[in-house]
Amino acid sequence: MFRYDRRLGEGIRSAANGVGGGPQLARVAANAMSPLFHLAVGAAISDRATRGAGVRMLVAGAAAATTARVLRDGIRRERPGVREEGGFPSRHAAAATAISVAAGSRRPVLGLALGVAAMVGSLGRVASGEHEPADIIAGASLGALIACLVIAPFALARFALRGVGIR
Repeated sequence: MFRYDRRLGEGIRSAANGVGGGPQLARVAANAMSPLFHLAVGAAISDRATRGAGVRMLVAGAAAATTARVLRDGIRRERPGVREEGGFPSRHAAAATAISVAAGSRRPVLGLALGVAAMVGSLGRVASGEHEPADIIAGASLGALIACLVIAPFALARFALRGVGIR
């Protein structure tokens, strides 16, 4: 399986190299991912109307990034580029997906916008040689799972409170 994953990653990188400015654009998308998501979480927390969603975004993103790092350091799968530490699963994809899912649970439009940004940034991480596709898929899957675990108690509490007439 990993052989096919490497070939797919090479194909994505080759396609990016075949487009004028492709490698630079891929690097920009990859490097903008983390600051963009930090900014989105901070903005959500700072606004009273979205503070609850922002806290869930923060918890989900931090839990996903930490879990991905622990797994990545234990698995130590080589990256396609020159970086020494392992790349499987992608910590950036895990955190970005967790933040997107958590945001979408309360603010669907924000979740969708962040989901698109997560996909573009994750593709940029493959195209720039930071990761292989399986690293991204595993990270995103992990992030979605962790976000669901983070938001489920809040959703259950909301449901239970509505049952007794509290909004």
